[in-house]
Amino acid sequence: MKSGRILWDELALHYQRGVDWTRATRKEWNAVAGAIDPERHAEVAKKLAIQERDAIWWRDAVLLYFQTFSKRPFPAGVSKPAKPLEEYKAKSLAW
Repeated sequence: MKSGRILWDELALHYQRGVDWTRATRKEWNAVAGAIDPERHAEVAKKLAIQERDAIWWRDAVLLYFQTFSKRPFPAGVSKPAKPLEEYKAKSLAW
């Protein structure tokens, strides 16, 4: 890869950056709470919470799946999934 990392590390870090971005965005949004009407702020905050939950779910599910092929550990800086791959496979995507 251009970064000098192997494909597995680049993939894992890409998904982690997505989670990190949603967390940072939620923090920034919470910091402007007093500058935005409460109803609008709460509505966006709720959507950002859903986005963070989904980013974590996809990171964990995708990385666990591809780890079955890569046979490599998660690189430094990537959070370990909370559940095994079987639990993600069993989850219906019809939320």
